Amino acid sequence: MAWDAEMTLMVRVLINDLDTVSPTYSDARIQQVITVAATYVQQEANLTNSYTVDVSANTIVPDPTTPDRDDVFVGLTCLKSACILDQSTFRTKAAIDGVRTSLGSASISVGSNLSGFKTILDQGPCAMYTALLNDWNIGNASSVHAILSPFVGNTFDPRMLGRAPYSNPNDFYG
Repeated sequence: MAWDAEMTLMVRVLINDLDTVSPTYSDARIQQVITVAATYVQQEANLTNSYTVDVSANTIVPDPTTPDRDDVFVGLTCLKSACILDQSTFRTKAAIDGVRTSLGSASISVGSNLSGFKTILDQGPCAMYTALLNDWNIGNASSVHAILSPFVGNTFDPRMLGRAPYSNPNDFYG
């Protein structure tokens, strides 16, 4: 299994968790998030390859990184994983934000830095995932339908046009 090492490193880079001494997340935790993200990617993307993902066993079969690399699946899954982890960090920071406590003359006050995390969610891996997913799905659509004629829905009522002779509701059936 090569995906666990390669994709774990890619997610670490995306979330800036590269500390070798005491990383924020263990490799096992990141791999769990990768398998969860892989299930969402398979549901949301029109992929050419199909994978069997087992979240409980942390497996993705066949390996998307070898022998034939599936760059779209790997990229989408790593971005989705980073997005999930960033959302988790945002939730944790939001729960802690605004904590004030005091004991005698000692006082603790936590300042707000949620706006920075909100920006990361809006413009970071979550936004990149959405953009890449939309580009992939639109660029590789399996079927496209277009209606090239005037269409009037089932709720069409000519009285709503505001033009004579149907502008008065009493004139329509009259």
